[in-house]
Amino acid sequence: MSSSPKIDASSVMVTTIKGVGEKMGAAFLKLGIKSVEDLLFHFPVDYQDRTKLTQIADLKPDREFVIRGTVEKVSQTFVPRKMLIVKVADSTGHIYLRFFYYFPGLRNLFKEGAVMEIAGTSRLGRYGLETIHPDYELCISSKFSPKILPKYRLTRGLTHQKFRNAIAQAIQMMNKQEIEVVDYFPRNNLADLSNSIQRIHAPMPDDNINDYLVGGTSPHRKRIGLEEVVANKISYLSIKHQNKNKPADIFSDELQANKIIESLPFSLTKDQKLTYQEIKNDMSSGSPMLRLLQGDVGSGKTIVAALIAASVVAEGKQVAILAPTTILAKQHYKNFLNWFGGAIKIELLTSKIPAKERREKLNGIANGTVKIIIGTHAVFQKDVVYESLSLVVYDEQHRFGVTQRLKLKEKAGDYPHQLLLSATPIPRTMAMSVLSGLDVSTIKSLPPNRKPIVTTLLSNKRREALINRIKKAIDTGSQVYWVCPLIEESDSSLIGIEDLEKVLKKEFENNQYNILHGKMPDKEKNQILESFKNKSTKILLATTVIEVGIDVPDANIMVIENSERFGLAQLHQLRGRVGRGDKESYCILMHEDNLSELSEKRLSVISETNDGFLIAEEDLKLRGPGDILGLSQTGQPSFTFYDLIADEEIQSEATRITDEIMELPIEQQRKIIERWFPAHLELSDV
Repeated sequence: MSSSPKIDASSVMVTTIKGVGEKMGAAFLKLGIKSVEDLLFHFPVDYQDRTKLTQIADLKPDREFVIRGTVEKVSQTFVPRKMLIVKVADSTGHIYLRFFYYFPGLRNLFKEGAVMEIAGTSRLGRYGLETIHPDYELCISSKFSPKILPKYRLTRGLTHQKFRNAIAQAIQMMNKQEIEVVDYFPRNNLADLSNSIQRIHAPMPDDNINDYLVGGTSPHRKRIGLEEVVANKISYLSIKHQNKNKPADIFSDELQANKIIESLPFSLTKDQKLTYQEIKNDMSSGSPMLRLLQGDVGSGKTIVAALIAASVVAEGKQVAILAPTTILAKQHYKNFLNWFGGAIKIELLTSKIPAKERREKLNGIANGTVKIIIGTHAVFQKDVVYESLSLVVYDEQHRFGVTQRLKLKEKAGDYPHQLLLSATPIPRTMAMSVLSGLDVSTIKSLPPNRKPIVTTLLSNKRREALINRIKKAIDTGSQVYWVCPLIEESDSSLIGIEDLEKVLKKEFENNQYNILHGKMPDKEKNQILESFKNKSTKILLATTVIEVGIDVPDANIMVIENSERFGLAQLHQLRGRVGRGDKESYCILMHEDNLSELSEKRLSVISETNDGFLIAEEDLKLRGPGDILGLSQTGQPSFTFYDLIADEEIQSEATRITDEIMELPIEQQRKIIERWFPAHLELSDV
């Protein structure tokens, strides 16, 4: 044991580890690993089970294996490409090892007669069983040593072996007490942090691998998962607490908002009135608002945002409304022009505006004559200067990341109010974990004139019946969305746009349908959408580009191909494109004949309910957290170890620990956030 004082592992660079030079250090940096602590918190994504030996004769294709064998032959070939081939045999048979990328000394390592331990995945090759680029190890002892080896998320320049070697040295430094991984948790009865880190990276041979993966029951996994969710809670609460101590513009003028309400052809729902009041209270508190307004598709979130914007512009301040697509931005622009009736200057800002027109708009924004700016990512570009930006509204907030939010926050100069809109209902469990500390308002009720959408499951075998149904519907004035998933080249079994275009060409007249996909120029997209909106075309064949924000009241039929390939939340979003008018609306989910049990469960959920919140909960249970909120894009956590379902029972413990840590000095709060979610620090002043 070292007598020298322990050093915080977060302050020790990973390049101090033996064998980690400048080149490997750069590879680690690509993974966000700068320090030894970063390395230790880069946990395995899976494990390789090397606890049991298999005889070669018992190997089956496409299965992982561990064998012990003797090298019989080593050869190098250049046909059809450069390759090293090693023949390894045991008493029952032989297998070929193939290496396409190898260092010159590898041939010398595999000496004829050497006994090797080989781990890989078998496959059938031209000359029998083979494996490509397996793990290998020279057997020094005749005794087999069972082990479980971790697998990591890697990048170019790193192998599992290099990673494992670096991890092993870091753990050795920790065990020798040369470095310390600081435990920021208050005194508790949980598993020891250092021990948990070690066990996750190096399970014992008799451990159950699944216990250490997401959702596993190991106390070590749960200890790490608990810290992860606590770090997330602290990051949001820190931002919230800071906001309360920062000055912000106060808005209480309701004159313009009331004028808009009076001019509406409909009455606000109870939930709309309630959420409007909650947001008004935030805006008049004198502290920056950070609130999520969530509501089902078509629940009326945008009009609530418009009413809040009205109180801001009444005080002479500016509002920026950020939409993820040009189509949606244009729809918002049209609605806001209608609601405000020319009372204030509103501009649309997208990336494809002629230079002269763009300069004029930018001048108006900079001198304050433009009060509401609606647009895509163009609203936070470098040359956009705001005179007095005070409210930022992010529509479909999960499409925007930390960087975008930070840029707009900076453009406000001070501390703007931020309103996040989401039409993806967030499960209660996820809201408690992922969005802890964020104020949430919810619109559950739909406008009274909205009829429930009838959802039907239909096998691909019944396509002819579907075609006949569509023909009858469009003859009576109906319009149809026909949606296909984006298909990779490998998904040859799926029905793509090209396939359906052939069907439509055969069954319908050319002027009855049009095709829309994301790769089209904006001008062409807009022309196609306008043609559909004004009923010039009856069928719109599209990819999921129509998922967000297109509002065509007369479109009352939605056909979704390969529906089993979509998440429930996305299916619900797509379905919400219809049912906007007076007609009975239908959603037809086409699917393959032989569905898996999971696919059957998921499709039955979407066909039995129109409740987006219930669907979100079921989607979480059936599919796992996945990317329900688009977390990979946002900088919001896509949890590594915390499991939203399996760990629900530790929520109360997470809340208790969070409350205690929030009483500690800010520097300690910052440390635990930095360990797990460094991007969140950019949004706060912690």
